Amino acid sequence: EHGVALAAQTVTQMVEQTLSLPPEGRLMLLAPVIRGRKGAQQILFDALRSEGFNRVRVDGQVYELEQAPSLIAGHQHQIEVVIDRFRPKPELRQRLVESFETALRVAEGLALLVSLDNPQQPEILFSAQHACPHCGFSVAELEPKLFSFNSPAGACPQCDGLGLENVM
Repeated sequence: EHGVALAAQTVTQMVEQTLSLPPEGRLMLLAPVIRGRKGAQQILFDALRSEGFNRVRVDGQVYELEQAPSLIAGHQHQIEVVIDRFRPKPELRQRLVESFETALRVAEGLALLVSLDNPQQPEILFSAQHACPHCGFSVAELEPKLFSFNSPAGACPQCDGLGLENVM
């Protein structure tokens, strides 16, 4: 019972944070289903199609699900289901609640908000499982690779995990 209330509170915070964004900007709500995993993912695409989804973003590019690219099994991929596209306006509050609930269900507690107008604008990751119930700050699921200098996910972006910056 308490878990359901916390999830509803988290969705409300997600919607409020989304509605606080400029109303003229176009946004896309995504459900990240594959994050840096290898595989062709054809079974996933078939399952999403059967659930009624129409679009996916594969490695940063949006595709109609019917035209999703053939993926190389040995490469890591990012796959997100496109849940909704909208401009953040207060009259869309109920629609956003339903969209966030769908994203959280599909992506097991994660949702990603992306600007359609400005690709340089930072993406906003929402997490129902790893979120502060008071301020709404969320982090991705913690994994050992995030703490390893040998992994691109954990390496310092300036020195690539080597401890030295190339000064030229």
